[in-house]
Amino acid sequence: MKKILLATTALVLAAGAASAQQVTTKAPFTVTLGGSVRSDFILVNDDRANAQSREARMDYRLHIKAEAKAENGLTYGFDARLRNNQNGVGQDVVGADRKFVYLSGSWGKIELGDTLAVDSNFEVQAPSVGIGQADYAFGIDTGNYSYYHANEGEFDTKLVYYTPVFSGFQAGISYTPEQGSAGRDNARSKIAKSSNLYRDLVSVGATYNKSFGDVALAIGAGGQWGSKKDSIAAQGVTGDYAVWHLGATLGYKGFTFGGHYFDNGDAFLAKGDDQIGWQLGLTYETGNWAVGANYARVDTDYARRGRKDDTDTAYGLGVAYQLAAGLSLQADVIKFDAESQTTGLKAGKSKNDGTLFTFRTRVDF
Repeated sequence: MKKILLATTALVLAAGAASAQQVTTKAPFTVTLGGSVRSDFILVNDDRANAQSREARMDYRLHIKAEAKAENGLTYGFDARLRNNQNGVGQDVVGADRKFVYLSGSWGKIELGDTLAVDSNFEVQAPSVGIGQADYAFGIDTGNYSYYHANEGEFDTKLVYYTPVFSGFQAGISYTPEQGSAGRDNARSKIAKSSNLYRDLVSVGATYNKSFGDVALAIGAGGQWGSKKDSIAAQGVTGDYAVWHLGATLGYKGFTFGGHYFDNGDAFLAKGDDQIGWQLGLTYETGNWAVGANYARVDTDYARRGRKDDTDTAYGLGVAYQLAAGLSLQADVIKFDAESQTTGLKAGKSKNDGTLFTFRTRVDF
């Protein structure tokens, strides 16, 4: 990241009993700007009806951070990640999925805003290189099924606390008032909606990272629990919200092996359903080259009679080459079999079975 120093007075707090007063600090903010640009060309051969076999897309992410340190040692600032999103008329609209204010010190760190729950932030997935192989989020190309735990990568508005790191160990807790609510959204309604089924989500998590000579160990675990909202949930149709997961990797002289397991219970499903998933991966890095292979599987068991249980699998192989500082060439091939996709398929097909090739040029700055 490039750093831009702004020697300006910062407004940090306005408070007062009878009248508000402006409190300032002489410490300048350090503003950093960085990000990545990903240019993808994609080939897909699957069982979707009326779908073309090739696609090209551009995805960029800009990371902005402003940080200052007060005379009493308090570090504070703002962190945001901007991304391009597609609107209804095919134009890019820039929005910030991650955006939060933070305070930190010897006592730990607090984040306030649209940020990850602690269990997701401490998640340890199966190792991958470059694009990501079987854990690559390719739903936009092949369907809407998922190889992740239910709250992976969500940035709903929340309150978060992280402990300091003690000998490689760190823990945290977060509270999300409304699932599916971020930014300026007003989600005070007691009635459940399709994008807002749960409330009062509490997440806990912990991670351990330690090196022993040439051996590197990483372990991450966590869970999130919440309450159902009224309406459909009150009728006993919507499943309870209880998600937990555990992952670990072990590295040795360029090799990394590991896996990840999650249990979504019946979150976002019908009451009584059950969904679990797991991944395994192995990577090797040497010089400017990295190669990886991994496997992902999700099993969904349905309580409703007459509904066949689903198993979605994906096998992935990938390679990445660092062509120059901040410039890399990457490629993935993924073989997937998704029983959960039962609509929008070619005649005579009951699931989506296919192969995905992705070629990426990535710039990091």
